[in-house]
Amino acid sequence: MSTPLPLPMLATAYDGVPDDDTEWACEMKWDGYRAIVGIAKGQLRIASRRGNDVTARYPELEGLPAAVGVDAILDGELVVLDAAGHASFQEIQNHEAPAVFVCFDVLMLDGRDTTSLPWRDRRTLVERLALSGDRWQTSPAPIGGAAHTLAAARELGFEGVVCKHIDSPYLPGRRSTSWRKVKLTKRQELVIGGWLPGEGRLANTLGAVLVGHHDGVGGPLRYARRVGSGFVDRDRDALAQRLVQRSTSPFEPAPKVKGAIWVEPDCVAEVKFTEWTTDGVLRQPVFLALRDDKDPNDVVRES
Repeated sequence: MSTPLPLPMLATAYDGVPDDDTEWACEMKWDGYRAIVGIAKGQLRIASRRGNDVTARYPELEGLPAAVGVDAILDGELVVLDAAGHASFQEIQNHEAPAVFVCFDVLMLDGRDTTSLPWRDRRTLVERLALSGDRWQTSPAPIGGAAHTLAAARELGFEGVVCKHIDSPYLPGRRSTSWRKVKLTKRQELVIGGWLPGEGRLANTLGAVLVGHHDGVGGPLRYARRVGSGFVDRDRDALAQRLVQRSTSPFEPAPKVKGAIWVEPDCVAEVKFTEWTTDGVLRQPVFLALRDDKDPNDVVRES
């Protein structure tokens, strides 16, 4: 498979599930890395959300071509599951335990482009693959009962749900309102544009990062706040070394932050928080992880 794999279709953030859900399927929102899997003549390729080839990182999936049995391009999530079947983003980042590919869509099957088919027909094809095992699974996607699925996601500790209209085609690389993600906790990807040295025992290392989001895709970078909690100490120095310093603020307008060390806006952090304030900054943000699978230029504030 020499041609690049397509980019995944993206969902739009919504506050709640559809009121009339009879034409919507609702899946759990898996907390891992989005992945497009390509299988051609028994060979496996795995591409990240940004289109980067990450096949070598996941040797545990080498048996997937045999499990699928035909040439295919599949969409899904790479996760690490605990004993209760919950996905942990921290664990997929560490990748000390084997990853599982959770499949939820098909873009090509046995030489046939399936992207123009409605979701319900593509779902039939996914179910016929019958992916079930220690290293690959099929994500459940019941039609109707979205409120019940959301309640189950809350009870089971999932990040949220994704609702998909049963007539929706697959739109590679595009964000669509026919796929709707509903998060149970407020989480947001944000671009790191600077950092602050710590105080006390952290005086010689990174104490907080300064984050923001673009005002529209590719638009100016707007400051959203400093984030100082949630870091593992051993990661502070590594993050500071990864950030590339620059002489001026990448934010427009530049925030007045004493002692700020400005950096190139190349890294994306995921944070959780309680709310957006009326003046457009985060309240009580907590750092969760770096997101190498997200393009900084695509980071905008989610409604």
